[in-house]
Amino acid sequence: MRPVMAAFVALCLSATPLAAADIEAGRQRAETCVVCHGADGITADPSIPSLAGQRERYLQWQLVFFRNGRRANPIMGPLAADLSDEDLRNLGAYFAFLPRANPPAGAPDSVLHEQGRQAAARHRCAACHQDDYGGSQAAPAVAHQTRAYTAKALRDYRSNARPSVGVAAMNQAAGGLTDDDIAALAVYLERPE
Repeated sequence: MRPVMAAFVALCLSATPLAAADIEAGRQRAETCVVCHGADGITADPSIPSLAGQRERYLQWQLVFFRNGRRANPIMGPLAADLSDEDLRNLGAYFAFLPRANPPAGAPDSVLHEQGRQAAARHRCAACHQDDYGGSQAAPAVAHQTRAYTAKALRDYRSNARPSVGVAAMNQAAGGLTDDDIAALAVYLERPE
């Protein structure tokens, strides 16, 4: 069944464009999002992702997963349950429109940063997330997320607690990561420059 689902998702992602999204409607609908994800989509809580500048399709898919329960979260599940397809498009467009968070101030641990760069190359992270780790289509921008959030996301993918989009690429990619790899990648992706 998994290959069928993967083919369906791939078909959906490559289908003709959806109805145009309304960024202003997305901004209005996002008023409840700022409590956790911060004003202008940049969070102050390192355990919560910043959504500003994230890929539109990635955001839409994550909201679909929260809405249908495929991605379980006690806060996001109930919030997404009432979102219409139009809301999903508008929220995705709004957050994608916002400028991404800047990297954190200060220099990262140089040893961990280099280990993370090597792990990213070894695991071919740029193949989906692009050379600048800014994402593409349904692959999220992973640059400049906090190390706490990135490490948790990678652990969740590794344990299959979090579903991947499409062909389960992240579950497979993270399945081979060690705890040391995850710690190093989290430091590197916070500031991949």
